[in-house]
Amino acid sequence: MRKQWTKEELIAFEDHIGDLYMDNQLPFLFHLSGGNEDQLIEIFKDIKEGDYVISNHRNHYHALLHGIPPDVVEDRIKNGRSMFIYDRKRNFFVSAIIGGTPAIAAGIAWALKRKGSTQKVWCFVGDGTEDNGHLSEAVRYVEGFDLPCKFIIESNDRSCEASNEDRWGKTAHPEYNSDYVIKYHYEPTYPHCRKPGMIDLSKTDKKTDNEYFPPLKEPNIMTYLAKDWVAPQTSYKDAMIESMTHLGKLGAIFIGYNVKYGNAIGTLKNVPDDQKLETPVAENLMAGLAIGMSFEGFLPVLYYERHDFMMVAADAIINHIDKIERISHGEFKCPIIIRAVTADAGPFYSGITHSQDFTNVFREAVSFPVEDPVTGVDVLNAVKSARLSGRPAMLIERKSRY
Repeated sequence: MRKQWTKEELIAFEDHIGDLYMDNQLPFLFHLSGGNEDQLIEIFKDIKEGDYVISNHRNHYHALLHGIPPDVVEDRIKNGRSMFIYDRKRNFFVSAIIGGTPAIAAGIAWALKRKGSTQKVWCFVGDGTEDNGHLSEAVRYVEGFDLPCKFIIESNDRSCEASNEDRWGKTAHPEYNSDYVIKYHYEPTYPHCRKPGMIDLSKTDKKTDNEYFPPLKEPNIMTYLAKDWVAPQTSYKDAMIESMTHLGKLGAIFIGYNVKYGNAIGTLKNVPDDQKLETPVAENLMAGLAIGMSFEGFLPVLYYERHDFMMVAADAIINHIDKIERISHGEFKCPIIIRAVTADAGPFYSGITHSQDFTNVFREAVSFPVEDPVTGVDVLNAVKSARLSGRPAMLIERKSRY
């Protein structure tokens, strides 16, 4: 059973963390909670153990109230992970890239509803997340499909040090007429990051990225294939149809636009319609939905019909799908297959913003495999390896090979 924290206990915990900083023990970026103890204690009365809590860089109070032991939270903070406190057992997830969480929350909620679960998702965001369109997309999606998700906007009238009026003028304080949004206002106790006063960094022990977040072992595509596996000879398109049909039989969910009505260049023709999720034209939302579904055991296949459009989803792909397993020390995984189509051929000219090839960009930006299969055998090998790896993978698809 979770500890029932009092306001005084929460304040004392953050005061202690502040003291560790002044004692030269925290040469890290961290964000102290404070000023919203009463509101959070009340909100967490409705959050059940087993529900998902999705937080952000300012997550200490959320972590404590959702049952993560204070010694664990303190240990994470002292080891450079203040912004990266995860707990798979308690369904506690964070992202310090604040625009990414609303779509992930929506994806988890979609999966919970699909499974008939009684669990809910509670996604805590601040003024900075409210600034960007990703929150609006996710709220609209959750409301449109009546998903078990609540967004809590914690408004302290600040993004770093700029006020809402500085950033938005007379539209500084939007209100929401939605049962899926809670918004409250509070006066923060601390600055945006750390606390007033500069420590002596020469007395601190600062490690490297690889020490704080050990890199994942990079898999070779053939690692996951049995030694006696020999892919049958087939055409590129037939191999893609065969691979998608097989994934469909395994229960995969195919996410994107034109997956249901265009069957993704005809490759999903043998997949049941209820496994094709036709999405809004909101590429970052699409990727966030896939991430959230993967947390609940689904195998998402994310379909982008042009590389050009994927730039809108760069945050979700590069900062989240690629980094979640490493940054959470393996607590959360994203076994997502991304189909990335580049329009290098076709009967009609589509222009220079609809036919770019970002294969090398993706290979530089992510650590997971980015495969560019040439033959049908290559397709079968790449898809099978991606499925068996339990990690993300991207398949580059060229229309000229169809």
